[in-house]
Amino acid sequence: MTESETKEHVESEDRRSFMKKGALATGALALGLGSAGMASAQSRNVLVYTYDYHPNVEFRVVNSLEKATTVRLLEKPGGGNVPEISQPDNYNGFIIRYLLGGGNSGGQGQITTFMFVNGGGSFSQGSTHRFSGDASVFSSTLNLLSTTTQGGGGGGGMTTTSSGNSSA
Repeated sequence: MTESETKEHVESEDRRSFMKKGALATGALALGLGSAGMASAQSRNVLVYTYDYHPNVEFRVVNSLEKATTVRLLEKPGGGNVPEISQPDNYNGFIIRYLLGGGNSGGQGQITTFMFVNGGGSFSQGSTHRFSGDASVFSSTLNLLSTTTQGGGGGGGMTTTSSGNSSA
């Protein structure tokens, strides 16, 4: 190697090392902020259908779903598990209704859909919440998003995931 090639190689290695450290620092910062936010809001992960995800819009928990219905909604159409959900019976499902206009009575229109929480988590019937503005695709097969919820006047914060199979 010539002197200029050696210098370019060293500079390239230094740049790569710098970029790796920057990426690690950014990731650590993001995780730190995420942890702080979750601790303060006591968030829980939830799933919601992509086309029924309306961030920062208040919704009320209408009722819980039967376990068999929750399992069917979290399986592939025609049966079988998606890779992201190996045990759909570990999820609890809830019927939610967005509160659009006109106060608590439902107002001008209503959107009713489903929300799912893993690990035995629960929402109280009648409690109100809002989905956060941050969401990520959880299952493209089921059209589910993963996000968090914030208490909206009748319950604590939880994390929410959205899926695309809605029958509102």
